[in-house]
Amino acid sequence: MQTQLQGRPLRDRRVLVKVGGETLKDPADRLRLARDCKAVVDAGAQLCLVHGAGPQITAMGQALGVQSVFKGGRRVTDAAMLRAVALAMCGEVSVDLLSAALAVGLRAVNLPAAAGGLVVGKKRPPKLVAGESEPVDYGLVADVASTDPAVIDGLWRAGLTPLLSSLVADVSGQLLNLNADSLVTALVPALQIDDVVLVTGVSGVYGQLDDPSSHLPELKDSDIAGLIANGTVTGGMVAKLEEVAAILKKGAHQVSIVGYKDEGAIGAALAGGPGTRTVVRRSPA
Repeated sequence: MQTQLQGRPLRDRRVLVKVGGETLKDPADRLRLARDCKAVVDAGAQLCLVHGAGPQITAMGQALGVQSVFKGGRRVTDAAMLRAVALAMCGEVSVDLLSAALAVGLRAVNLPAAAGGLVVGKKRPPKLVAGESEPVDYGLVADVASTDPAVIDGLWRAGLTPLLSSLVADVSGQLLNLNADSLVTALVPALQIDDVVLVTGVSGVYGQLDDPSSHLPELKDSDIAGLIANGTVTGGMVAKLEEVAAILKKGAHQVSIVGYKDEGAIGAALAGGPGTRTVVRRSPA
């Protein structure tokens, strides 16, 4: 791990790591993630982790007798589903991540994005989405109204690493389900994030997932629109690159896409060490 972190200095770099719920089911995978985050923190970076909980929410809903409904690829959240969201995010995935962090010696604090007013949400108004003839009311789903970095700054000053779930609240205290992608794009400018690492099921961007030779190791944000338009990337890779473009637009210097099964992938991506990944950088102004 130490050899992977030799290279680009990480001291005082502000790093945001985003990991989806699909990659957090196995205790071994959570421990691997925690080890990697600890190595980055030990190298001097200030790290904040944002986690999703998609499959866990669906399973929790089923356990509670609540059927998941998706429109335009986004979850519709009524009061019953919001309970499943809160239980899965904060009562399952969040504490499992905290347990893994503590097991490897990472001093971490798990909290929802609502904590300390970090993110104040507002209920998303009905909106037109692809595949629907009428505007969709997503229910208790949030857009970001405002951010206040004080709680994260305080944790960093205390030498603690925040583990954030994307449960927020509006000004009245009503809890709302915020998409983890939206949380990341809101936190990049609020926390003045330098680097974002997206931990996913694949080790970067591929033109064809089953063709290793189609791997794209380095890109600029100016490349993204062309890769999508000419069909070089398709399917889920399109959404991932659109997410990367949004993050870079918010001020991050680079976004790395790494595989969750790759030991030390986060540290290697940040420090420029060996490994398979895709790094996307902002084009020079």
